[in-house]
Amino acid sequence: MNEIRTVDDAILEIKDLVVSYTTLSGEITVVRGVNLSVERGMTQGIVGESGCGKSTLAFAIMGYLDRNGNIDSGEILLDGEDISDKPRKWMKKIWGKELNIVYQDPSAALNPSIKIGKQIGEVLETHSGSSEKEARVETVDMLMELQISDPEIVADSYPHQLSGGMRQRVCLAMALISRPKLMIMDEPTTNLDVTVEAKILDIIKDLKSEFNTTIIYITHDLGVVYEVSDRSGVMYAGQFVEEGPTEGLIGSPIHPYTRGLLRTVPEVSTETRKGKLQPISGSVVELDALPEGCKFNPRCPYRQEGCAEAEPEFQVLDGDRQVRCFEAEEIVEEEYERKPGGGEEMSEKKGPREKILEAKNAKKYYGEVKSKLFSRENVDERVRAVDDVSFSLDEGNTLGVVGESGCGKSTLARTIIGLEEITDGEITLEDKDISVPIEGRDQEVLREIRIVFQDPRATLNPKRTIKQAIVRPIKLAGASHKEAVTRAEELLQAVDLGPSYLDRHPDQLSGGQKQRVAIARAFASQPELILCDEPTSSLDVSIQSSIINLLLDLQDDLNTAFMYISHNLAVVSYISDYMAVMYLGRLAEVGPTEDILNPPYHPYTEALLSSISVPNPDVEQKRIRLSGVVPSARNVPSGCRFHTRCPRKVGEICENEEPPIQVVGDDEEHAITCHIPVEELKEVEPVLQQ
Repeated sequence: MNEIRTVDDAILEIKDLVVSYTTLSGEITVVRGVNLSVERGMTQGIVGESGCGKSTLAFAIMGYLDRNGNIDSGEILLDGEDISDKPRKWMKKIWGKELNIVYQDPSAALNPSIKIGKQIGEVLETHSGSSEKEARVETVDMLMELQISDPEIVADSYPHQLSGGMRQRVCLAMALISRPKLMIMDEPTTNLDVTVEAKILDIIKDLKSEFNTTIIYITHDLGVVYEVSDRSGVMYAGQFVEEGPTEGLIGSPIHPYTRGLLRTVPEVSTETRKGKLQPISGSVVELDALPEGCKFNPRCPYRQEGCAEAEPEFQVLDGDRQVRCFEAEEIVEEEYERKPGGGEEMSEKKGPREKILEAKNAKKYYGEVKSKLFSRENVDERVRAVDDVSFSLDEGNTLGVVGESGCGKSTLARTIIGLEEITDGEITLEDKDISVPIEGRDQEVLREIRIVFQDPRATLNPKRTIKQAIVRPIKLAGASHKEAVTRAEELLQAVDLGPSYLDRHPDQLSGGQKQRVAIARAFASQPELILCDEPTSSLDVSIQSSIINLLLDLQDDLNTAFMYISHNLAVVSYISDYMAVMYLGRLAEVGPTEDILNPPYHPYTEALLSSISVPNPDVEQKRIRLSGVVPSARNVPSGCRFHTRCPRKVGEICENEEPPIQVVGDDEEHAITCHIPVEELKEVEPVLQQ
């Protein structure tokens, strides 16, 4: 029986909503017949890949669509009143008072020329009639509620003087200060470190309880939606395909698309190389060229003959779950088997290999030591981005490097590739000294190291074809033009694009396709080492999983070594043979991935693992939150650099003495830099338990 779920105490009701955009190629319907009821005081999560209509739905609720956007039909009831057809002048009266939004990028939401206190206070002065003095008091109180240290100082600061996590808290304060009936959060933690994200998610949950705020939380991260949402809806091609209580939806998904999304997510697990991830086949449908029948049917493993002929409607199953699928009742009868590591087996973990890369006491400082006026003393104002780092990497293996922003991960990579000149120490590649900038390296070394950046748009020349981008490094390696073109075709085939892409330009490709081209180009000279600097952080989970599988396949085929840099511990733990945990320019812990993910942990590693949002009801996770922010690399703390935030700080020894490097186990591969004895660290309870 087809029906739509209703709620007795709904703060928001969306009925048969249709939203379209007028483009040069005609009308494109982006939101297609959406129905949703959000109960007062609850958090409704909305997830889906890019282009599914999540943000358009949010802007339609806010009455803030672009000029070419239009609500064609349907209703949006806020506390019983239809606001779908209200003019912008009317909507301005409720923005900030009854309805508010927190965006992904806090820098774009804050005025750089106005102090924080004034920006937050203006909301109260406008909507509550508060005086400037009253607004100031309430602003400081709200900043304290959001666990912001020195709220008076923050209120008198400009946005550029605050960290990204602090700016996002300010945006939350601005959204909550007027106690709105409904708050929409559109990817508010996507660009934040995992430790900062964890604290903000905790704050969101606490504030919801304290103020009974109703929240719509939009994200592509299934772990985050599991963390904060009471109910969740999964969107595809402008519609909800599944909606229900979050724990049930994540724990036992029904719709094939929901199941597909969950199986693309690498989960942190003490078992590495569990099997390949399972990306959803095909790509997200274009909204201006939707297939007949069920819009997911071209990618669906449960597809039947009738799925391409008629479109399924929402039906209520299991009492409180809504699903849009013809096969839903049959799928419910199946026992859902969670396979976070995928199905197809991967190659066995690699044994000892030849050493390909080694860093010995590598340092990269910025700035200089200055003479102090009227004094014989000098002032060392150098930024210690990489400070005395040593490690090695064998051929065909992957070293994952993790840590918060500012820890030195990317600077380390740029020093290895030669984009930054090393200050001190030594870096060798196959016993060749590469401690010189890129212009001082010979052609052989240049061919043997390649890098894949986070944003392929910044590294692919928009005026050059894909053929030109890939053929050039092959020809520089000594191949003829004909050989180079043949090799380029083979590389594109290897990254699942094919020769037909050779004559295209970058702007004719999607983000995932651009990243595949960047990877193909990186492999063009058959390098010994590839540095991957956040290569999947901006991609949807399905594209991310296919890129990860691609890297692993190419690595197995060509025996290439990877250094994989990311703040996503789930991805790093999945792809890496070894891990290095960096904090403030130094290695806190390094060793085989299985050892890093099991006690004994460095206290910083333990905190990072505790901060991950794991979309699995069967996993129990210890909760550890770090206080404060990463200190400045210009003025590093004495003793252990982590002592200012360490939840396991021993005492004055941590403040005054450099911690020793402690080797764990007989193989001497696992090392922890900490004052706490290894035997005591071994007694620490695991962060993740299943």
